Amino acid sequence: MADAVRQMFGRIAGRYDLVNRVLSAHRDVRWRDIALAMLPDGDGDALDLACGTFDLALAAIAQGKAARVHGCDFCAPMLVAGAGKRRGMAVTAAVGDAMRLPYADGSFDLALVAYGWRNFDDPAASARELARVLRPGGRLLILEFFRPRRLWPRLFYATFGRAVFPAVGRVLAGDAAAYHYLRESVRRFLDVSAADATLAQAGFAERRWRSFFGGVSNAVAAIRA
Repeated sequence: MADAVRQMFGRIAGRYDLVNRVLSAHRDVRWRDIALAMLPDGDGDALDLACGTFDLALAAIAQGKAARVHGCDFCAPMLVAGAGKRRGMAVTAAVGDAMRLPYADGSFDLALVAYGWRNFDDPAASARELARVLRPGGRLLILEFFRPRRLWPRLFYATFGRAVFPAVGRVLAGDAAAYHYLRESVRRFLDVSAADATLAQAGFAERRWRSFFGGVSNAVAAIRA
């Protein structure tokens, strides 16, 4: 990520959870449900990439999941903002770029990316890194926005993007540059065909796509060869 983007996220880190609720229209709740269901049982290891302030890790702990959750984010203040929540909990945090993950080969059974794929500078390089740190047969779960085909979700998304988010986004972001970045980010849709080809080339043998919320959100579960 560019330094300017890193600094921008650093400035909004303390308000990130609230911003994320608005940015995702509260879909992060559904994301946690999907991700928690896929966490490995027993002594498995899961990587939450672009983890923000560790909502997933805390949800896993609260629900008694035995998997060890490791959070990695490109912005150190994000991890600091979540440190209070994680106090006294066995959660590992690391600063790292999606194209150069600070982990050894085959470190994880599951990797999770929520609403961050569209912001990767080089999705192909990030996909190869995710394949590298996963064990053979390991799973990758991505949740992203994609362009709805049906009329009503398109109208909902257009209304949200043009009215709801601008109305509160400036206040929540507290920074003009941050607001403009987030506004443009939420307007970017995942190209499903391109993402599928990228994952296949990175070494994920099986990709299963599923749409949620009338086609506004899309999830892909990929299995490393």
